[in-house]
Amino acid sequence: MKIKRALPILWLPLIALWSFLFAIQSGVTSTNLEDIVPLISYFLVSFLLVLQLQLVLGNKSESGIVKFGTTNVISFCLSISTLSIILNLVKIIDNQLSLLVIISPLIINTIIAEIFSATNKEIVKKKDAWIEKNQELEEKQIKASAESSKERDISSQTREKWKKYLQEAAIKYQNIKIIKEINRIGEIVSFSSYFWTVSAEATLEILQEELNEEKILIILKEIK
Repeated sequence: MKIKRALPILWLPLIALWSFLFAIQSGVTSTNLEDIVPLISYFLVSFLLVLQLQLVLGNKSESGIVKFGTTNVISFCLSISTLSIILNLVKIIDNQLSLLVIISPLIINTIIAEIFSATNKEIVKKKDAWIEKNQELEEKQIKASAESSKERDISSQTREKWKKYLQEAAIKYQNIKIIKEINRIGEIVSFSSYFWTVSAEATLEILQEELNEEKILIILKEIK
């Protein structure tokens, strides 16, 4: 949180509270230095707590859960310290107890802040790992899609080559058995999964070589 926004929200109310407490302290007739120590301690503790609150609210790297929890803890600690100094000024609690209650929230808040900080780092770490994992999966899906598309294109080309070959073979060969196999393959070339494989293209290359009709017939019969 920038100082321009924090000034009216955090610091002006705190300064007003300081002025009020100082006015009460000034009205006390005692000049004992020990009576002033709790107030001075409160000024320091409240300053540090509000400063920490400003830093937490302005930290964009902190998650919303951590900000909410830290803000509540700091507010609670500040309230305890404020209540303690007020009770001290009206002589309900003595200086030693007041000083202890004023300082203790600062120490407790520091410990809790470290816990929240460690929790936030763990949350950010898991979030980053999750994002990285999703990116990897997305890249794999894109790669798999590209490969699948490439395979479909190759398979489509193979089918077209087979159709062209069958048309030419039907004219070229007069063997009734070969013609029968050509007609059979012509009926399944658009549906059989065989023509999606690399073997289909390899077989076609063999058939396009100078083979005798007996070998051609054997090869055609093996195609399902």
